[in-house]
Amino acid sequence: MSSVSSASSATVKNGEIVTSASQDSLSKANEKSNSGMDKDAFLQLLVAQMKYQDPLEPTSNTEYISQYAQFSQVEALNNMSTTMELSRYSTYVGKEVIIESTDGSGKSSQTRGFVDYVTFEEGKAYLSIEGNLYKASDIVSVISSEFSTAEEVAKQFAKTIKDLPAVDQISIENNGNTITNLLNLYNSLGDYEKGFLDDDDVIKMNLYVAKLNDLLIAAANAASKETGEQETPEENTAAAENSDSAAEPVSPEN
Repeated sequence: MSSVSSASSATVKNGEIVTSASQDSLSKANEKSNSGMDKDAFLQLLVAQMKYQDPLEPTSNTEYISQYAQFSQVEALNNMSTTMELSRYSTYVGKEVIIESTDGSGKSSQTRGFVDYVTFEEGKAYLSIEGNLYKASDIVSVISSEFSTAEEVAKQFAKTIKDLPAVDQISIENNGNTITNLLNLYNSLGDYEKGFLDDDDVIKMNLYVAKLNDLLIAAANAASKETGEQETPEENTAAAENSDSAAEPVSPEN
């Protein structure tokens, strides 16, 4: 999850203020909002019209009522639009999204995180992500829970592979359970989740599984020699498969 600066602060670099993605998102929204005609401006124009009307030809009450009716309609439409927008963006609460903002130099940056809440300021919707506010219209992607889960599983799978020693250095005691659990995890995944796994990681897993099986067979042979019970290679393989740490190699499917 990306981290960004607070919307209420700025960083000074080389004597210049460097704004964050959150600040750029808010400032652009404010620029658009300040350039529009809101209901306060409409009322000011109406009052100015009444104040500076020609006393010899005053505006009729009917015309004022008509203008006021138009104003009421505009305000009602604005309120309806705000309600609809709030309802729409409220569905993003709790979901993971990607926000794309452009700074003053024209450089785009993305922020990824979960939406904590939605708020409205001057008729505009903003999303709170990690304590920062972003313009809701800057959303470029909404990430499904299935995608997030599959992505996280792939990261853990890759980390487990990376943390294992070299294939020729593993042992049943130190790495047997880890390798078996890794194989069980792989077998429990569906095609969608397997599609997130790196092919090289799956190949490495197969190498570890094959090496673990060799170690289990060797351990079974050593145990049989100690008891004076020699087993055939087929029986040794069966004993390894029945062990708690035994695992069968698989082929990459992604």
